[in-house]
Amino acid sequence: MSRLEKIYDAAPIWFQNLMCSVKGIQNYKRRYGKAYKEYRQFFADFDKWPLSKQLQYQQEKLSEFLHYAVENSKFYAELYKGIDIDSIQSVEDLKLLPIVDKEMLRANIDAAATKDGVYESHTGGTTGKSLVVKDTPDDAMNRMAMLDNFKSRVGFEQNRMKRATFNGKHIVPPNQKNKVFWRYNAACKQMIYSSFFLTEENIGYYVESLNRFKPAAIDGFFTSMLDVADYIERHHIMLTFVPVAIFPTSETLTQIGREKLERVFGCKVYNQYASSEGAPFVTDCPNQVLHMELASGVFEHIDDDDDEILVTSFTTHGTPLIRYRIGDRMSFPSRKKCTCGLCGPIVDEIQGRRLDFLYTPEGAKINAGNVANLLKNIPNAVIRAQFIQEKMNEVTVLLEVEKDVYNERYERLLRDEFKHKFGTEMKVEIRLVDKIPRESSGKFRMIKNNV
Repeated sequence: MSRLEKIYDAAPIWFQNLMCSVKGIQNYKRRYGKAYKEYRQFFADFDKWPLSKQLQYQQEKLSEFLHYAVENSKFYAELYKGIDIDSIQSVEDLKLLPIVDKEMLRANIDAAATKDGVYESHTGGTTGKSLVVKDTPDDAMNRMAMLDNFKSRVGFEQNRMKRATFNGKHIVPPNQKNKVFWRYNAACKQMIYSSFFLTEENIGYYVESLNRFKPAAIDGFFTSMLDVADYIERHHIMLTFVPVAIFPTSETLTQIGREKLERVFGCKVYNQYASSEGAPFVTDCPNQVLHMELASGVFEHIDDDDDEILVTSFTTHGTPLIRYRIGDRMSFPSRKKCTCGLCGPIVDEIQGRRLDFLYTPEGAKINAGNVANLLKNIPNAVIRAQFIQEKMNEVTVLLEVEKDVYNERYERLLRDEFKHKFGTEMKVEIRLVDKIPRESSGKFRMIKNNV
């Protein structure tokens, strides 16, 4: 533990709030400089460009970025030896370049980084394998400007309006006795809520704080916000505020969860995709339709028979990501039509991590959204559920339940849902537990696929 952490843990809560605000000021200066303002204006203009002009810009940025990587990264210079980078004339030509996976990047992380990388970004990931990549000041402001432009489209202005954030920051000292699980970052008008203490005994305190703070937006871990919404609905609590929007991050958004958040908080939920490594962006438009942000990079499928994606990000000049196998899955291109006015290609679904699914005994994949739907007939009885698969024909279900509401009939309903989705050969063990632990990152994993 660092000296600063020791000072923080020993300090009174008012001083911890001050320390959070000082850190917020440091982040603000890093993210909101002159380049940020220029990018904000550019992205607002880019939204109005016709698709042909956006695609031309994407191709120009791709060519520029490939040359940058070869000239500044020893790893990519070696990887592309013998390949004429000028032969990459289109996004389709990227297939001429080799795929880079996480193990390859980790093994060559120093050689992959460029001299322009200043800030370190740490990835956690549901696999538990971390990765440290570099970020440049310009890229940091570019990404923040794109994120803020996305939020602005639906009526929320970052730093001007109050927001509540649920994340995995360790803001609550381990020996704290007060039921205060949040700290205030005055620099960004942000109340930060810890995801580590969202228990049935504590969530009421979170709700009281939200009612006092009255945020204009809520962002952060999807499952943490869902825990709060579920508690509010089960206990029939009246909210004294209505947010402009909710912006889930870091976890796969399910339709049933989205509907609950919108029902409880009375506002729309807008989905987004990026990553701590620096992947390109996919964002919801005002119509809640997902669009690729063509100015941020390129998405590809590994092959035609699988929705697993490769990412090439234009905002990774510190540690370039080119045809990077990030481990996520998306469904595109879409046949949908959108009337929002944005030209970015439509994405049908962000499916999440490679392991965010369960297998049927025959080997078919049931994604996170359909797994969540297994509980749709057990309203207000299940607080939290986790599905663990060790074998193709066996699933263990851990349930935290509202003991006064839950009964054996619900277990039969759940088994029946399993039978319809997974067939009669699937063995299902259901265990009622007092608490399902979160990951060390503060995230909650609904699915643990260990097959």
